[in-house]
Amino acid sequence: MKKLFPAFILLCFISACNPYVARSIFYNDPGIKDNKLMPVRLVKRGTIQPLSVSPEYNKKKIPDPLMKVLKATGTVAFLVMKDDSILTEWYARGYNDSSLTNPFSVTKSIVSILTGIALKEGKIKSLDEPICNYYEPYRKNGLNKITFKNLLCMSSGVNFNDAYLNPAGQTAQLYYGNNMHQLINSLSIDREPGSVFRYKNCDPEILTLALENAVGMNMSDYASEKFWKPVGAAHDAEWIIDKPVTGVEKSYCCFHSNARDMARLGLLYEQKGSWNGNQIVDSSYVKSSLTPHMLPRENGKTEAHNGYLWWLRNVDGMGDFCADGLKGQYISVIPSRNLIFVRLGKRDWLVRGKRFSKKKSEFLYEILLRSVVKVWG
Repeated sequence: MKKLFPAFILLCFISACNPYVARSIFYNDPGIKDNKLMPVRLVKRGTIQPLSVSPEYNKKKIPDPLMKVLKATGTVAFLVMKDDSILTEWYARGYNDSSLTNPFSVTKSIVSILTGIALKEGKIKSLDEPICNYYEPYRKNGLNKITFKNLLCMSSGVNFNDAYLNPAGQTAQLYYGNNMHQLINSLSIDREPGSVFRYKNCDPEILTLALENAVGMNMSDYASEKFWKPVGAAHDAEWIIDKPVTGVEKSYCCFHSNARDMARLGLLYEQKGSWNGNQIVDSSYVKSSLTPHMLPRENGKTEAHNGYLWWLRNVDGMGDFCADGLKGQYISVIPSRNLIFVRLGKRDWLVRGKRFSKKKSEFLYEILLRSVVKVWG
């Protein structure tokens, strides 16, 4: 007990100085039920538009090898749609079609959708417009050159370091912190905006701070009115915010929803931004979102698999694209096969203890996609 006392005192001191550090240490690894740990804002549904269910619903058994992968990776929800109808659906014990879980970076694709809607509505003039027109703290020191397009392409050029294992790092502060403005305003320019692609969780957060000023409301309310209600979501979503009531959405992650409602993202973009005859996002924006921006990476190689906060996997030349999140959250669209699949779960590594192994193994996404095409395609 005496040995633990100094550690307790140290933790109390750290907590007083940096509350997010203590939260990071205490909660440790981000989880799919973190809406129970942090403050949220509702993204309210409107009139429910039920998804179509195939006459062949769940008639085809999930093959044993695929089921083994689903269970080994802690999958909690798996859904397959064919020709815009739910064909197969499976949930782990304790979960169902209304269970809310954290899709992590799938949320980035929602922010991309909201940006496209704001552009369509004329709330922002152009993707080439500097965000400082809407976010005053960035009207200085090279930050004033950052455009909406730079943020959608993760080429802001700011000095943010995604060190996932550092409980005192910027990523921990972004996830567990309670002052997004303070963190985002502390960043500075590291390189010319638009010159290099570097995956940074801060870019969609910067985008959000500008976007909420452009549209005149917080992101949850905007998402509810312009996206969640128009696509007929069946359940309210819960979006984690940095502090209760008045907080800012953590928009690089944390839009808690369920497999059926998440499938609506894929359906909307499969239909080029249209939903039951209502053009929610301009088709031209959808096309640009799903076109590789081809910016150079820091290692000099070209980034050919990223659009406007969407991943363009093109596994085996099938032209698939997906919204992709930490630990294997996927909303995947395979237009050539009229297929969509959603996978939500606790991890994306097949063998426990091998999360950070440098050994190359087949990427979970590829295993799932090939299985879906083979069985239901």
